[in-house]
Amino acid sequence: MTRDSSMSLAEIADIAAELDELKRFSLDVLGRVWSVDRSRALLDGPDAAFDGALWAAVRDLGWPDVLVSERAGGGGATLRELAVLAESAGTAVAPVPLAAAAAAAWCEDRCADGVTLLVPDTATLRGETVSGIFGCVPYGAVATRLIVAAVSAPDTVLGVVDLAGSGVTRTPVKPLDRNPAAVITLEEAPLRPLATGAEAVRRHHEAVLRLRVATVAEVVGVASAANAAATEYAKLRVAFDRPIGSFQAVKHRLVDQRAAIEVGRALVNRAADACDHQQADAEALVSLAAYWAIDTLRTVPEGATQVFGGIAYTWEHDAHVYLRRVATLVAALGSRAQHRRVVTGWLTGRV
Repeated sequence: MTRDSSMSLAEIADIAAELDELKRFSLDVLGRVWSVDRSRALLDGPDAAFDGALWAAVRDLGWPDVLVSERAGGGGATLRELAVLAESAGTAVAPVPLAAAAAAAWCEDRCADGVTLLVPDTATLRGETVSGIFGCVPYGAVATRLIVAAVSAPDTVLGVVDLAGSGVTRTPVKPLDRNPAAVITLEEAPLRPLATGAEAVRRHHEAVLRLRVATVAEVVGVASAANAAATEYAKLRVAFDRPIGSFQAVKHRLVDQRAAIEVGRALVNRAADACDHQQADAEALVSLAAYWAIDTLRTVPEGATQVFGGIAYTWEHDAHVYLRRVATLVAALGSRAQHRRVVTGWLTGRV
């Protein structure tokens, strides 16, 4: 369900309706099995914020396999569908590695089993093994396999590392959202090749773009949930005999945040279409969406916290769940300066 320039308005409307239905369905399914209260409860617990049963349910629904070809048993869908599912996961603040797992499944064209993750950084190729250190891999402590691009100039190999095999060391770390992240160290770990040479470089690059689009979509979902919660609170909280939502400073903040969310959603859709159609400006459009997430969407849960006021600073409130999740997601997108350079170069070339 990817939009292109040759489509009629009726066809575009049909695609939008199908995506809206997918969004309603995915939110309904997640709402039955998960809630922000359960995410907050995980933060209170002694273990990392990961629910194996929830991930199994998401896997059974086929969400990580949505980009896998139909001949390989996947959904054969487009990045737009994955973006909708990732946004729904963000709205529910579901602690699942959907973006990285879906990008890995696309890269391998293989349906997910366990937790297979794609890492954006490259490692060093040594014969038929790979060595390198990947710092703070989200959900790395529960991952079973890793998709890695290994480089030894002029050769590049894209392959799979079994994290239960030899040469693998995992050191748990604790990010803000308490997901089971880990520093993964590979020391001549066996690498099963998927592609070599230019094909390996291309496939890894395109998989990373898909990972970032899905991650930004998840940020959109978390920001949307935070803003919606703050809006409802502003309707109920009374100060000076009036709902605080009637005060200009509050309602303008909420409207500005809603506008930022809609811009973010539009940027995700445009970047998804560019990736699916392999357009020349796909990388720049993905960086534009990532920059918007890092620079603007990250501030939405912060603004929601301001609307909630003092109650948001208590551990029992949901505000910090949204704030922690967004902070962790944008950290995985890369640096703000990196994406700004890509976007600036692209815009300069268009003048």
